[in-house]
Amino acid sequence: MLISTLRTKARKNTLEVEHILAAAKAGVPGLREELSQLSIELNWSASACLSDGTRVVPLAKWAEIAGAYAEQGMSALAVLANKPENAVYIIGLLETLGSLEAVDALNAIFRDVMHKPGGDTHTAWCLVYAYNQLLSFKKSPIATSEQENTIRAFLNELFPLAESDAQRASLICTLRGVGDEASIQYLSNIAELPYPYESLRRDAIRVIRQRLRARP
Repeated sequence: MLISTLRTKARKNTLEVEHILAAAKAGVPGLREELSQLSIELNWSASACLSDGTRVVPLAKWAEIAGAYAEQGMSALAVLANKPENAVYIIGLLETLGSLEAVDALNAIFRDVMHKPGGDTHTAWCLVYAYNQLLSFKKSPIATSEQENTIRAFLNELFPLAESDAQRASLICTLRGVGDEASIQYLSNIAELPYPYESLRRDAIRVIRQRLRARP
């Protein structure tokens, strides 16, 4: 997306988060400065909740994260991650990138959460959803053995912490991209989830087996 197109959409109030992230992914020159100017000009919010309780899209925060990445790359995200409130936005951006480099960045930036997910379950579940989107579909990049091991260990830590069928379903889905023989054994021994997730366990076992057979 050209800067001029982004500016026009912003002033017409048709700019969406997806447009900002796509521009960051494309490395549009001058993106950070433009987003900063638009954020001030259009009084974008940095919070998803205004002082009166109104829920809004925090375009200012998305602009901050995307602009920093566009200008300085992954290193900027590592610095921004020092503020816990930035985690969900950083994860969202890295998910959009759809690359193994993004997987490495998630593993590195959120290392502490992955080692002890119980200490920050909100961020942990955001990571699960991101890993699922990054690695669990037909056109997804193939994770390295190191990435698989790291993410699989993280998922295994989270299974006992899952509090809903939706969370358990997310873990099972994410195993499709990183599961191993032990994962197949585990999934074979747990009960089916209720509707609408009743086929996920068997589907995950099938996909993991296919992935393992396809390895060189």
